[in-house]
Amino acid sequence: MTTFWLITAIVLLMLALERITVIGVTRNPRGRAWVRRFPLLHPNAISLMRIPMGLISIWLAYRGNWPGAILWFAFWMITDLSDGTIARNCSLMTESGKWLDPLSDKCMYFPPLIYFSVGSTISTPINPWLVGTFLIIDTLGQASRLISQKKAANSFGKAKTALTTILLSAIALNQIDPFWLITPPFVNALACACVILAFLSCYCKVIPDIWYANSFTLANFLCGIAAIILAWQHKFILSLVLIFLGQFFDLFDGRMARKYGSTKRGPVFDDLADANSFGLAVGCIIFFCLANYEELVPPWAALTLAVFFVACLIYRLYRFLHPTKDMPGGIFQGLPSPAGAMLAGSAVLIARNLEHPYFGLGAAAVVFLTSVLMISSVPYRHFARSIWPCIPRGAKLLLCILMLVLTLIAITHKIYRSSFIWLCLVSTVIYAVAGVDRRKPEDIAAQDQLANCCDDGSGSDSTANAGNQRP
Repeated sequence: MTTFWLITAIVLLMLALERITVIGVTRNPRGRAWVRRFPLLHPNAISLMRIPMGLISIWLAYRGNWPGAILWFAFWMITDLSDGTIARNCSLMTESGKWLDPLSDKCMYFPPLIYFSVGSTISTPINPWLVGTFLIIDTLGQASRLISQKKAANSFGKAKTALTTILLSAIALNQIDPFWLITPPFVNALACACVILAFLSCYCKVIPDIWYANSFTLANFLCGIAAIILAWQHKFILSLVLIFLGQFFDLFDGRMARKYGSTKRGPVFDDLADANSFGLAVGCIIFFCLANYEELVPPWAALTLAVFFVACLIYRLYRFLHPTKDMPGGIFQGLPSPAGAMLAGSAVLIARNLEHPYFGLGAAAVVFLTSVLMISSVPYRHFARSIWPCIPRGAKLLLCILMLVLTLIAITHKIYRSSFIWLCLVSTVIYAVAGVDRRKPEDIAAQDQLANCCDDGSGSDSTANAGNQRP
């Protein structure tokens, strides 16, 4: 395992040095002038140089030089960050660069993907059907740039590239030192996530802008339907994972709505999706889990508590459409419904895993408290408008990738599913306590102004226009 961690440390060091150097140089006027004088430092030149480097990486791997292949591949993928930073900071963005940059990325990771799916010496190969699907979708996404005005990479495209790089690096590192995490189910789950991100990236390039929000609202709704079915089948952890995934779609539908607008019925559709994913699905988990503790929580009491939770969540959604009091921008009235869903759902699942009757009673108390908090008047800070903007842009992408990887670990490694549940519980408890807004009105106004200036548009439960906040 020494080689595994050594190469990982070298790659992270390369990334840190690149970020420090490129950002430091391009933020300085003299540095920007120096960059412009060298044609090889032009973003398009860097993208062109990157095109054949994926084949060289495969040649090194075929020769058995896996450390060299990994470091070579990592170096040139890191340059994908360099050309974007140089283009933005040095005012060197061009129309050709908007399609050349993603094309060079595909030339980098297409050859390793093919080799890792058909290579006879690969210990953890990728399913060829997944690779084929990914290649087709990603190629269509690149071709769409010829007929669409949306040539630049979107957030899903950037996440796809980052996750694909992680996937290929993990497989290559596993060839050097086998790692407990890198199993065929985990590799194929990562590949599935890459396929989904490729589809979303392509989808957002070809559909009208106004359809964005409703498309992700529909995805949230479908996650809720699947979560209900899994809860009915007593597959509670996978059901919670889908609810967690629905929150990501809920995050993006708000972003799309504020940035591109939405349809007339967009807010209503969002409420229906939230009621389904964060209400009915969680209610099913609450009932089936607590009904196991017949001595302390009889089935009728579990059903009553589940219905009470769903009713409180629906009332919260209704209250947003018909507010009982005016709330400052960036402030929720009561605990947000996604946080309430994860808090109640993770609490009853932990109680179920601990298999002690008194833990069932404790989980019931948590569900009741969560329900009350959702319909209370306690002011909570809007995560997307008050907290998310303060996180650096690169850290946001890394955080999303990390949460996705942890979710995939929970799906593919049964022994770590309890860790995922505890992560959900601890994170929501922290928000339930620390997210209470204790600021003065003038501080709220200043923070909201900062969010409007710095936010990339992502919202936790928003599908209306820019001024709306969802419960």
